[in-house]
This record gives sequence, structure tokens and C-alpha cells, in this order.
Amino acid sequence: MGARLLRTIAAALLLFAAATHAQDVDFVPSNPALRHATRVYEAIWDEYGTRIVAALETRTCMPFSEDKVSAIVADAVSNSGGPEHPMRLRATYSEDVKQATLVHELGHRHLWQLSERLDDLDGHQILYLVLDRVWADVWGSDFAAERVRDESDWDNRYDYASAWSWALALEPGERERLWNELLAMNGFQGGCRSSLDDNEAG
Repeated sequence: MGARLLRTIAAALLLFAAATHAQDVDFVPSNPALRHATRVYEAIWDEYGTRIVAALETRTCMPFSEDKVSAIVADAVSNSGGPEHPMRLRATYSEDVKQATLVHELGHRHLWQLSERLDDLDGHQILYLVLDRVWADVWGSDFAAERVRDESDWDNRYDYASAWSWALALEPGERERLWNELLAMNGFQGGCRSSLDDNEAG
């Protein structure tokens, strides 16, 4: 049986598994004026939430660890929150950036399971080993490529452009090696190849 067929079967199984679990995001506006933006995030999750969870699980070879996540929709910078704190999602983004940001911040939370980290990689570099693949799985490679370009243009104290350039410059085998090293360091089974396919966002 070919590797591509095996990945397709694995993705289908994870999609079924995700659909049978109670993973959910509870979106809460920080003030009444942001109810419309909150409803947009809710609609994104209602339509794509199962696929998002399945893609995160498939690409990382790790189960989604939170049954329910709270997300505050605010007129402020997005962040992933903390184990005892909700995510924060910016209200003023366009819908496609809302989609990408929701997955970006959920991705950070999902990767909290990797408590042991490689010394020379920061949290965004680790996320970027898989994030473009997750976006492509849910919304297609054109969407993923545009979101990489958008994040690379962010004006922030963190250098997103360099982090994305680093991730996209990696050979597929190097992505696989780094990801499996992270999995092994954290007690997960190695041999994960699901971060590798034709969904390149560069």
C-alpha cells in the first residue's frame, strides 16, 4: 500500500475520531460591540472545527488534548492564552485572517504538549513546522501560501518573516527529523511522516 494512500486513510480515521469527540471552542465577546465578530468566529468553528482538529492531529501525530477551549474576542492582539487562561482573538481581522489566526493560536495550545523543546527552536519555529500544512488541509494550498505571506509582513517585536523563511527553507526530510525528535523528547511515538506531503505553502 502506497505512502500517500496510507496518509489519506490516516487522515480519514482522524477526521472520524475528531467528529466523535467533544472538542469545542467557546467564543466570548469582550464587550457587546464585538458580538458580530464573535459570531463570525463561531461560524468558522461550526463549519471547519472538526477539520481543524483532524488536521492538527494528523500533521502533528498527537491527539488534541483539550476538550473545550475558551476564546475572548477582543479589540486587541491575538494570543494563545495559557493552560488556565482563554485564548484572545482580534475582532477586527478580515474573515480569512480570522480563520488563519484561530488555527495559529489553537496550534500553539496544541503544541503545549511538547513541553521539552529543542534548544535552538522557539515556539513559532516549532509551530511553523506544521502550520502551513494544517491551513492547506483545511482551506487549500493557495490559502496557506497567502497566510504565510501575510504573517511574514506582521510588524511585531517577533520576526515572523525570518521564522517562516527558516521553516519553508527546510528540506522535507529535515522537517520530519526535527518533528520526530520533538515527539521522542516528549514521550510520543516516533515515525511521524504526516508533516510531509505536497502541500507546500512557499
